[in-house]
Amino acid sequence: MMARLRPSLIAAVAVFLVALVTGTLVSGADAVGGFQTASSYDDDIERAKDRQDTYEEQLDDLEAALEDTSEAIVKAARRLRQTEAKLPAAQAELDAAREAVAQALVQQKLVADKLAAAEAQDAAITEQIAADESRIDELEDIIAALARAQYQGVGDDEALSLVFGASTSQEFVDKFAEEHNASRVQTNALADVEEIAAVNRNRGARQEAVREYIVELKAEADALVVKTKRLREKAAEKKAALDALVKKQQAIKAELEAQKQQELKRQRQIAAKQEAVRDEIKNLVKKKLAEEEAKRKAAEEAARKAAEEAAKNNGGSGSSSGSSGSSSGSSSGLVKGALGWPAPSHYITSSYGMRFHPILHYWRLHAGTDMRAYCGTPIYAAREGRVQWATYRLGLGNSVLIDHGYFGGKSLMSSYNHLSSFAVGSGQYVTKGQLVGYAGNTGTSAACHLHFEVYVNGNTVDPMTLVG
Repeated sequence: MMARLRPSLIAAVAVFLVALVTGTLVSGADAVGGFQTASSYDDDIERAKDRQDTYEEQLDDLEAALEDTSEAIVKAARRLRQTEAKLPAAQAELDAAREAVAQALVQQKLVADKLAAAEAQDAAITEQIAADESRIDELEDIIAALARAQYQGVGDDEALSLVFGASTSQEFVDKFAEEHNASRVQTNALADVEEIAAVNRNRGARQEAVREYIVELKAEADALVVKTKRLREKAAEKKAALDALVKKQQAIKAELEAQKQQELKRQRQIAAKQEAVRDEIKNLVKKKLAEEEAKRKAAEEAARKAAEEAAKNNGGSGSSSGSSGSSSGSSSGLVKGALGWPAPSHYITSSYGMRFHPILHYWRLHAGTDMRAYCGTPIYAAREGRVQWATYRLGLGNSVLIDHGYFGGKSLMSSYNHLSSFAVGSGQYVTKGQLVGYAGNTGTSAACHLHFEVYVNGNTVDPMTLVG
């Protein structure tokens, strides 16, 4: 019977085998075409969100870097940073959505190929069944003709001649002409009918299974169409969200650029005001140093005169042992630990030194140390001394300046700035750790904190070289 299989049936079987192989490939669709799997995109999104959290933590640093900057620019810069922090996650979500659409399209193509192969097999089986049924009809006609001939008393050779002469199948004639016996022909024909009928029954069962598979594939294809549509809509939403963030980012940048020149002018004015305050401190130190020098010389002169008077009273035998008039205070005072922490929190948000303005793009000196101190946090004197002022200063806001005296001939002062209110007054003597005020956001400050400055001989130094 294998010899009777038509090429179309062989082709149908081959198509079916391809469909089966294709089915095994679909089970690994996550890796089809080298596409990135959903799980790896989930990791990308998580990493992007982690970076977003990091950006949020950097907002404190941004606000510190924008100290002395106008409130409008500070707010715009914060909105820009928050917007930019969302961009990586939004891009990762868009990539994941697009990849999901691509994979759904691949699955659609695979299902479509499987469906086409299954339908081709169904058509091939139908064609083969029809051809074999026609052959059965042909064989049954031959068997009936032989039976009639035998019944009419026709000889075997005449019966064969009668039947074969009416047959349309030359292959059948050639095969059975060799039999020389109508009876054997009839027997073989009956056997062929039974065999073809059995084969067709098997084909029918197989075709039923193929058609059930086609129904499943069509349902799967329909579901994939719905799924792909939904994924496309989701990708479009992610794209719109990303576009909105980019548009917002560009708008904020334009807003900042428009304010840049005006802010640069304002920054120069603020810098000049703050420099004037520091010049005032330098002049105050010079005045105090001059007073100390005058006191020292007066003391030396008084000691010299006292020595001369003593020598005269002693007949000129006395020796001068006057003081060298060294300045008050310990020569070892200006070391680490000379100053205590002025705020309860020891978290530094911005250190002393040159700082790059992230919006205006220029370097400037940050003349103190910024410490985390939320609004209303108590602020303490870093060392005992006398309050030189407790007043509002342009740029520095509510400011307390404490004179700690001299150490090794060097003047030491400290200032506490951007306070919300005072707890001391000018001329008041304070001890180390005494409350001097409360943290705030006065002056040109981006957020509540303590801006702590230290002066040695009127010049700012890094406070953390002395705080401990």
